[in-house]
Amino acid sequence: MKKVLLAVFALCITLVASDLLANNTGCGFGAVLLKGQKGKVFEVLAVTTNTTSGSSTFAITTGTSGYREGQVIGVNIVDVYVAENMDSIANDIAKGDGEYLDTLAHLMKVENKDAFKSTLHNNFNKIYTSKDVTSKEVVANIIELNS
Repeated sequence: MKKVLLAVFALCITLVASDLLANNTGCGFGAVLLKGQKGKVFEVLAVTTNTTSGSSTFAITTGTSGYREGQVIGVNIVDVYVAENMDSIANDIAKGDGEYLDTLAHLMKVENKDAFKSTLHNNFNKIYTSKDVTSKEVVANIIELNS
């Protein structure tokens, strides 16, 4: 009975972690093998493959399988920043300037910050498409406008 409860608990933790770190499974064989696949099932499979095969450790040690030096594994700082500052970023984009917009430009490694701010300001409605827009949608819209 204890093993079943432990397995259910582990599955719940995995699902919660996969939801929090959606679309970012870290580095390793699973991340490479299932790259581009959408959905929690594929993310859980990628994380499980990375963990059980030990390929995350190998990837970090050798610099392969999706590992990039200096990058935080499992977290996209732009996604986190936008999620935590949605309203303030919206206000700065509406004004066309502000510290939240400056920080966003810095995190996205934007070279021409004035053009970046102007583009976002002129396309506010394409970024914040509804009152229910998610932070991931905001980030995707910003990236699309600046690609």
